[in-house]
Amino acid sequence: MSEFVLGWAGMLHRLWTSVAAITVRDQLADLVLPPLRTLPGVRLAWGLRHADDDSILEYRWSGLPLQGDYRKVAEQIAAGDPGAAEALRAEGVTEVITARLDVDGEASGTFLVGLDETADTALVAACLDQVVDVTRDAIRRLVARRAEQQMQTRDALLAEASLQMDAVLDSSQTMHRVPRMTVPAIAEGCLVYLTEDDKPVLRSSVHVDMRRLSALLDDPAVLGHLTALAAGAISGAAARGGPLDAEMLATRSVELQVLRARGRVIGVLIFLFDRSADQIPPLAFLRDIASRAALAIDNSALYERRRREVVTMQQHLLPTRLPAVDGLDLAASYTVGDQVLEVGGDFYDVVVRPGGAVAAMIGDVCGRGVDAAALTGMARHTLGALLGEGASPQRAMSRLNGRLLLDGSWRFVTAGVALIRPAAGGFTVDWTSAGHPAPAVLRREGPAEAGRGGGVPLGILAQPKLGRSRLHLAPGDTLLIFTDGLTECRDRTGRMFEERAFWETLDRLREAPPDSLVDELSLASAAYGGTRADDIAVLAIRARGTHDGGPGR
Repeated sequence: MSEFVLGWAGMLHRLWTSVAAITVRDQLADLVLPPLRTLPGVRLAWGLRHADDDSILEYRWSGLPLQGDYRKVAEQIAAGDPGAAEALRAEGVTEVITARLDVDGEASGTFLVGLDETADTALVAACLDQVVDVTRDAIRRLVARRAEQQMQTRDALLAEASLQMDAVLDSSQTMHRVPRMTVPAIAEGCLVYLTEDDKPVLRSSVHVDMRRLSALLDDPAVLGHLTALAAGAISGAAARGGPLDAEMLATRSVELQVLRARGRVIGVLIFLFDRSADQIPPLAFLRDIASRAALAIDNSALYERRRREVVTMQQHLLPTRLPAVDGLDLAASYTVGDQVLEVGGDFYDVVVRPGGAVAAMIGDVCGRGVDAAALTGMARHTLGALLGEGASPQRAMSRLNGRLLLDGSWRFVTAGVALIRPAAGGFTVDWTSAGHPAPAVLRREGPAEAGRGGGVPLGILAQPKLGRSRLHLAPGDTLLIFTDGLTECRDRTGRMFEERAFWETLDRLREAPPDSLVDELSLASAAYGGTRADDIAVLAIRARGTHDGGPGR
């Protein structure tokens, strides 16, 4: 007996070591049943795995195969039928001992060990209890390991979802990304309802089978039911759909999570699950997803609202319309940077001077925000008023420079003024620049040309240093003046728009009318850089040819 005890102790040690290394429960039976079969007098070692309703999910064995009619026999023995073991006498089995295996939250199991007349029943029963202990511990380890892996996966998913949802501030893109972060990783379907005018409105939906979802949403009864579910969740009703809800939505289960951001209820997420109950994430995880989604949605809404306010404020710093000038067609465009939430400092204006000359000005105040906006308004008003009264561009810029220095502002201003006068064969353009980008001339015939800039921004030197140059506009030629946001955007390689793409775009837009020209040029710049980090102001002045008609815009 001592030799048996020592041998079984070694067997048990190897068993503990082996089960600690397994990764799935299906591997357990092949490890724990054979040792039982080696016990003296043991003819068979069977294992049954039960479902929640106690039906059998799996049959495993060592020794006599658990197949055919023997499966019914095993089920009867496990159920406690004392006479069922008689069917095994033909196999030399005189007694069957059983042991139940239960682990919270996991499928139950039953061990059956068949003995002949030589077996020591008490000894086998003791060994069986030890094997059950090993198996139970192994299952608990598997459960813990699975839970840890699921937690790591869900943490990674939460981090990725937050990153993806926060990566954009456009509300339509955010609305598109929120459900796509959950399907199919979390659920088979996800619908986003937002509260608008105290009513839930479906704003986005995704499903692994979009044709199936589209068919559901095309049914007014289903759509009305979904809206009612969303309204109920928002008002504080149960956050879990019932069997009738799941049946109507052709899914196994329905979960709802209210979207709350900054103390407000802004909507609800409806999750559709086709998977088994044990594969559905816990409610705490779904609440976390909903919390992050709500913040992303609310952030995008706040951003767009603030951006609209910025655009509105920016428009107040610009002329409501450009003057009509004989012989010239005028057009302007102002585009606010993509990620901008403060008013910028770009400005432009056109004034008609005494005697008929036209002064077109453009400028850029350093920085953004309220202070920059105030300075922008002052700069545009000062230059516009002085130029409109007949002051030379040099005098107007000198006055603005003195005002900046007097106010003690640390901000500087780049500015350019194009003084345009009729001349033989077109118009003469005298360009005066205080550190502003040089203009460009789009020739009716021939390639586009760069003008000359120069000078130092205003507000830096006691006496302004200005650059001056002269251009000529023939009929059909177009003068373009702009802020640096147009030309200094960069592609992924770091190459600036002005190096090549700017001139190629001008040649492509040669025949475009001025109003289309300024818009298309700004769009081309934005597309080149991917996003507009800075505002873009563009002013186009075209010398009308004899074949052109109508006054300038």
